[in-house]
Amino acid sequence: MPGRLTIGIDASRANARQRTGTEWYAYHVIRELRDIIPDTYRVILYSKEALRDGLEDLPSHWESRVLAWPPRKLWTQLRLSWEMYRRPPDMLFVPAHALPVILPRKAVTTLHDVAFMAYPQAYRPLERIYHRFAARFAVRRARILTVSEFSRREIVRYFRADEAGIRVTPLGIDTDTYRRPSAEVIRDCLDRHGIRPPYFLFVGRLEAKKNIDGLVSAFQRIVEARGNDAVRLVLVGKRGYGCEAALRQASGLPVLELGYVAPEEMAALYAGATALALPSWYEGFGLPVLEAFMSGVPAVVSRTASLPEVGGSAVGYVDPASPEDIAAALGRLLDDRGLRQRLAAGGTERVRLFSWRRTAEMTWEAIRAETGPVTMPTGPGRDHDRG
Repeated sequence: MPGRLTIGIDASRANARQRTGTEWYAYHVIRELRDIIPDTYRVILYSKEALRDGLEDLPSHWESRVLAWPPRKLWTQLRLSWEMYRRPPDMLFVPAHALPVILPRKAVTTLHDVAFMAYPQAYRPLERIYHRFAARFAVRRARILTVSEFSRREIVRYFRADEAGIRVTPLGIDTDTYRRPSAEVIRDCLDRHGIRPPYFLFVGRLEAKKNIDGLVSAFQRIVEARGNDAVRLVLVGKRGYGCEAALRQASGLPVLELGYVAPEEMAALYAGATALALPSWYEGFGLPVLEAFMSGVPAVVSRTASLPEVGGSAVGYVDPASPEDIAAALGRLLDDRGLRQRLAAGGTERVRLFSWRRTAEMTWEAIRAETGPVTMPTGPGRDHDRG
């Protein structure tokens, strides 16, 4: 396509078979960008495998480039770097902070949070080293996007980045998936998973920085006060670092661990819950809060990190350091139907402030600004190919 600027996008996370927060962010932003980026640009999606789940439906000015890499490990650092050396686009957008070592002249990346700096004890040693290196490299070599004002302040704090140069692009919500389903759909879903209401729902990786131990301790207090049949705790998410002690403590309680759950079932799990319980120590954004809002369910969250930005006045706040405070807040929601309804109604209003289209529009503004004036070739076209 002679004369057009080329924008490359790392679609490897968006194309994951099992998506969680960062992968869903990449997936939805890329899908929305298809309708936003004009055909005066050429767009290349880079992935490890053939695109799927609707990502393969591309406009005429978009193309897919599958970069096969049999070793599978270090795809970004080696295979994508090789592609950037041989055929660099004018600009590369990476929806996570793991950049290839070799970059084109301009790059934009999203640094979702820096929990590995604030809570190093929640990460394995090699994970800490990797994340720190990747974040420092990103701040030094690329334009940074992040998902909350809290995360922007944290990036400035730990990496001495220019605050004015970091753009905040809040996350959105999948309104098709998280609409409240019918009572029959909710009941069928709960039956499949062996869940008997009432129950509190936790959604996220089971790990120390999510305060899974504080949540289990709080739930234990509720069970001791009300009995084993009064309420259950349902944990949705893969196991992460630092969850072992909490799960051992949960083994004698009415706690059900579901692991990863497909998105088509999540709306029913949210809708059937008494409340979302997310007393995290650290969240770059807190996407489950929006999912609960969209499903018509109240949320109890920490009064820390980014969660007040997301929840506003539509959630119940707790001190994550106090299992007693968490237990009291959850107990109030269990007993007070009017409180549940008021918080749910507030969440329904607040969720209207967030959308993936808005996220993508803000992302495109940052990408377009970063492309800037690029000297275009005077010949009959360009390929960049060096090899």
